[in-house]
Amino acid sequence: MRKNRILIVTDKDEPSVARVIDLLQKMNELPCRLDVGTIADLQSKIHLCMKDGVFTGHIQCADNTEVEMDAVKSVWVRRPQAVSVSETREAIEKQFIEDEFTSSLWSLYTCLDSVYWMNHPLHARHLLEHNKLFQLKLAVSADLIIPDTLVTNDAVKLIAFCERHGKSIAVKAVRSRIFQEDGGSATGIYTNKVSLDYLKTHADDIGVAPIMAQEYIPKKLELRITIIGQDVLTCAIHSQDSERTKDDWRRYDFENVKHERYKLPDNVILQLLEFMRKCHLSFGAVDMILTPDGRYVFLEVNPSGQFGWIENLTGLPISQSIANTLAKGG
Repeated sequence: MRKNRILIVTDKDEPSVARVIDLLQKMNELPCRLDVGTIADLQSKIHLCMKDGVFTGHIQCADNTEVEMDAVKSVWVRRPQAVSVSETREAIEKQFIEDEFTSSLWSLYTCLDSVYWMNHPLHARHLLEHNKLFQLKLAVSADLIIPDTLVTNDAVKLIAFCERHGKSIAVKAVRSRIFQEDGGSATGIYTNKVSLDYLKTHADDIGVAPIMAQEYIPKKLELRITIIGQDVLTCAIHSQDSERTKDDWRRYDFENVKHERYKLPDNVILQLLEFMRKCHLSFGAVDMILTPDGRYVFLEVNPSGQFGWIENLTGLPISQSIANTLAKGG
């Protein structure tokens, strides 16, 4: 069977998918969208078969088309949500249905061979996402510069770490699933610069849960680098032009903070591509700092990072690169 289908595993509200699907269709490709969160409510048909070690089957997508596994050349896993049953059922029945769909999809992901993945959830979601220390370990193995980093809930150790690094450090959540309230609205937990005096004052609170601390890296620019296959598309964020964004550009201030295209040095590009290879990622949104003395410091990679706002502000062809890479099958 000819491999000519592109399976997009996503969520019905994911904003970046429609643009890529439109580009693929203009290229005469055949994308099939699977909205995982609603698959149980729609009672989408799943048929998976293992016979003599050969995996076959088909799955029903959002537009009711059925895609044969043998016809899939590329899979784009783009921020799918958990399977959810919304209709009124007994709790135990609801859990059973959600678990069966979830495990069936996991079997599909882990048995579907000879296809191009962007990205396989085994690496992207279950190994790298929220695993910042492991990311830093891989970054060093690719010759990238990283900040001195500590994860701890030991107040004595954290205060000593701060003393070694100029009496101020950057602190951030190890896993930023929890949100803080800001004037009644939920916002992300941002990176904050804290002083030695602050840590000593709040020493009793440090033991509640581990936190990530890093030496505070001075910034000339912050870089958001979207890597798709071999394409490295870089946006420079002038975060130091605003008090609001100087410690974390995610406290957006678009009126005062310029976003523009940026050309990385060739050696940094090669280091990043080697890092992506070690991560088994074909897509990633990398955050780096360019220091005033010209060092490029790696912070983290988000295997499913958002990119629409950068594309809109800079014109970087991120969606087109994704479409091209999926169409080629890597």
